[in-house]
Amino acid sequence: MLKLVNVTKRFFPGTINERVALDDLSLTLHEGDFVTVIGSNGAGKSTMLNVVAGRYLTEAGQVLIDDRDVTKMAEHKRASWVARVFQDPMAGTSPHLTIEENLAIAFQRGEHRGLRLAVTKAKREVFREALATLELGLEDRLQMRVGMLSGGQRQALSLLMATYAQPAILLLDEHTAALDPSRAELITRLTGEAVARHRLTTLMVTHNMHQAIELGNRLIMMHEGKVVLEVDEAEKKTITADRLLEEFSKIKGASLSDRTLLD
Repeated sequence: MLKLVNVTKRFFPGTINERVALDDLSLTLHEGDFVTVIGSNGAGKSTMLNVVAGRYLTEAGQVLIDDRDVTKMAEHKRASWVARVFQDPMAGTSPHLTIEENLAIAFQRGEHRGLRLAVTKAKREVFREALATLELGLEDRLQMRVGMLSGGQRQALSLLMATYAQPAILLLDEHTAALDPSRAELITRLTGEAVARHRLTTLMVTHNMHQAIELGNRLIMMHEGKVVLEVDEAEKKTITADRLLEEFSKIKGASLSDRTLLD
């Protein structure tokens, strides 16, 4: 479970450049919820993910993960419970390590790391089985350096690394935006399968409304640091892109010419 309670985040506080990125924001994800997040640029979407991850600390409010108050906890300490896939395919893996070495690190998330052999024969079999679910043939390339993979392959590997250890919270930050359409479609499908397989509590930011509708059981729209629309599971089954555009057009100062919500 993830709970944000009256969270406020400002950048450059007390200066002429002060900007409120999150404005008294409250949001609750119950166990197994998959919430997609849309909104215009500057709406606070990525800031919200950074607050959950611990990259940004807040001026006010609380962040709770499984009823644990992590509001003041540093990012590296939250890493046992929070996993993230970034927009940049290069951000989620170590290019100088092999596929199996990257997986060995990721698969030990939350475990005690003593002096032991990181990659064993038994682990390689586990890695092969997990990689086979990606349908990219990476299970036969365990000793290839990750820097040699394409962007789509690296993003698929990042997704596997983030989801395999079943984190308490999975954060997806426009993780298909930098991919070509065919690879984006693959990663979208793999995302849905991985979240369903592990029943992961997931928060996904996207600029693709069709993706936001297709994935997840809930949807929220953000504007100026607030949630301005919440779509529950029942309504999400019938929601359309036109309806979302209509709701967005009702926001003060917004118009349908804002293409940041479109494919």
